[in-house]
Amino acid sequence: MSSLSRTLTPPSDLHLRRDSSGSDRFQFGPLEMTLMRLFFAVLVFFAIKWETGNLHSVKTNDEDAVGLARLFSLDFLIHLKPLVLWQIITILGLIAYVCSMLPVVGLLPALFFTLGIGALNASQGAHNHSTQLVAMILLGQFLVYAVPLAMGKRGPTLTWLMPEDRIHRRAIYVSLVIFAAAYVVCGWVKLNNSDWKWFGNVVPGLALELQKTNWSAYYDTLEPVPAALTSVVGLMNDHPTLARLFFGAGLLIELCAFLIVLGRRWAFFYGILIIIMHLSISRLMQLDFWYHIFAALILLVNVPGVKETFAKAKTR
Repeated sequence: MSSLSRTLTPPSDLHLRRDSSGSDRFQFGPLEMTLMRLFFAVLVFFAIKWETGNLHSVKTNDEDAVGLARLFSLDFLIHLKPLVLWQIITILGLIAYVCSMLPVVGLLPALFFTLGIGALNASQGAHNHSTQLVAMILLGQFLVYAVPLAMGKRGPTLTWLMPEDRIHRRAIYVSLVIFAAAYVVCGWVKLNNSDWKWFGNVVPGLALELQKTNWSAYYDTLEPVPAALTSVVGLMNDHPTLARLFFGAGLLIELCAFLIVLGRRWAFFYGILIIIMHLSISRLMQLDFWYHIFAALILLVNVPGVKETFAKAKTR
C-alpha cells in the first residue's frame, strides 16, 4: 500500500518532504483544483456520445467487439431512455466530483457512459480518437479516487468521502502523466508502424492527402477552399521538405510530451504548443481535436493558475 502511494504521489508532495526551499512543481491550490475539476467535468459531459439511436447490436463474441463490449452486452445503451434522466444522474455525479464529495461515486456514471458508449461506437468501426484522451484521463482520476491513499503517522489511510487536497493533487498529476503518455505513444506508433521511415515514405504522401481532404470538403459543402490553404498545400506537394518540416514539428511535439511532467511551467508552455499544433491541423487537414485542445487548456495551461505558475518560489 505504501509503495502504491509513493508511485501515485506527485513529485511536489515528495519534494516538500525533503526540501523546504520551494518549487513550482504542481503546487496546485484548493481553488485551482476546484476550477480544474469544474472545467474538466463540463468537458467530460460533452465528450460523451449520448446519441446512440443509430448504433446496432453488438454481441460479445463479435470479432469487432472491443472494450466493455467483449465482456457483456451493451445493447441497452442503444435505446437509452429516458435520456434526460441518465444525463441528470451523470451531472449530479459530476457536481459531487467538483465539490469533492465522494468523487469516486460521482465519477462512476460519467465513466460508465464514456467507456460503454465509446466501446459500442468503436465496435462498429467508429474509431474516433477525438474523445479517447478525455476517457483515459477520466479513468485515471477515477482510479486515484478509488484508492485514495494518504500517508499519516500511523501509516496509509483511505479517505473516500471528502479526499484531502493531496489526493486531488495526485489525481491532477496522474492526469498530466496520462496526457503526456498519450502523445508520446502516438508519436512512437507513427515511427514504429512505418518501420522508422515515416519522414521518407509517409510524410510526402500526407501533403497529397491534405489536398484530397480539402477538395472533398469542397464537394461536400460547396464552400471554396481558402486561397492561402490551397497555396500552402500546393507548396508542400511541390516541395516535400516543407511537408517534412511541418509534420516533423508535430511529431517532435508528440515524442517530447514527457516534458509536461517536469513542472507547472513546462506544462504551461507545452500546453500552448499542443494547442497551436491542433489548431494548425484543424486549419490544414480539416481534422478537429477540440477535446484535446480544451483538455490542454484546462490541465496544462491552467488559466486560473497562471499567476501561481509564474510566481517566484517562496521560502517555506
